[in-house]
This record gives sequence, structure tokens and C-alpha cells, in this order.
Amino acid sequence: MTSMFPRPDDDEKRVSFLADLAILDTAPDENLDRVVALCRGIFDVPVALVSLVAEERQWFKSIEGLDVCETSRDVAFCNYTILADEIFEVVDAVADPRFAGNPLVTDEPHIRYYAGAPLVYDGVRIGSLCLIDFVARDPLTSRQREILHELAALVIREIRVQRLLRVAVASLADSARDH
Repeated sequence: MTSMFPRPDDDEKRVSFLADLAILDTAPDENLDRVVALCRGIFDVPVALVSLVAEERQWFKSIEGLDVCETSRDVAFCNYTILADEIFEVVDAVADPRFAGNPLVTDEPHIRYYAGAPLVYDGVRIGSLCLIDFVARDPLTSRQREILHELAALVIREIRVQRLLRVAVASLADSARDH
């Protein structure tokens, strides 16, 4: 079956890398929640989230403003964000032919605006830090784009630190068993 959404050329490798990070379906992270809360305040949007794009779904590691934990990848705006290293922005989803018929636009939650900064871990785009609004908006300014990229870098740093901690704890546990 051919998917209806674009996939990066290296999608199989990307999905495998994401799985190896062992972050999907893990508990909330208060540091990522802080970044998401900052995004809502800085950009004055009702929804902000950290989305990780797996093979057939996008899963939200952190989300404020919506009461969901994942969506199918075929409706994910974030799927477009992982295609490049630059911010992906849709100022009016109703007027954008890629999204005008998307159920997230035509039905609840009625997304109109989206901006996503790719989350790039060791050169691999694993997801995005996203801003969502229910009204069309002007494009981000260059300064706002810089801020969103910096916040995305903080998200990656936190994911990296948490992974290092998991590896260290596992190593210590293995070492303790061996002695």
C-alpha cells in the first residue's frame, strides 16, 4: 500500500534510529513540558507540542492545548517538517491544497496555522517542535524562526541527556549484577 504522505528518502533508517532512542511511548518529561509551555507563551499560540514521527503515527512526547497523545501519520503536519532542516510553516491550512481536506483542518481541532521546527538528533530528523493555532496567522519573523530553532535545540539536548542517563543507569545496573 502506498502512503498518502511524503516520506524522506531515508525514512526506514530514520524510523529505526527513532526506535533505537527508546523514547516513544515513554512518560512525560517536565523539561520538555517547560519548553512547550514557553512556546505557547512566546508565540501566543493555543497549542504547542513535541512530536516524534514514527512509521505510521506521530506521537506527542509533550503537548499543551490539545487532549490527544498521537495521530495517524497520514494527517500529520509534522510529517512535512521532517522532510527538511528548515522550519515548515502553513499560515492558512484551509487555503493550502496539501491540507485543505485534512481532517485535522476540516474537523476538530480545526487547525488553521502550523509551524514546526525539525528535531534533528545526530543528523536524523526524528520529529518536530510545533506551534498550532485555530486561526490563520502571519508568517513567523526571522527572529521568531531563530527562537523556534533554539527551542528545538533545547528539546534535542533534553532528549540526548535523558538517553545518556538511561544508558548510564543500565550500565550501572549491569555492573552491579556482575559484582
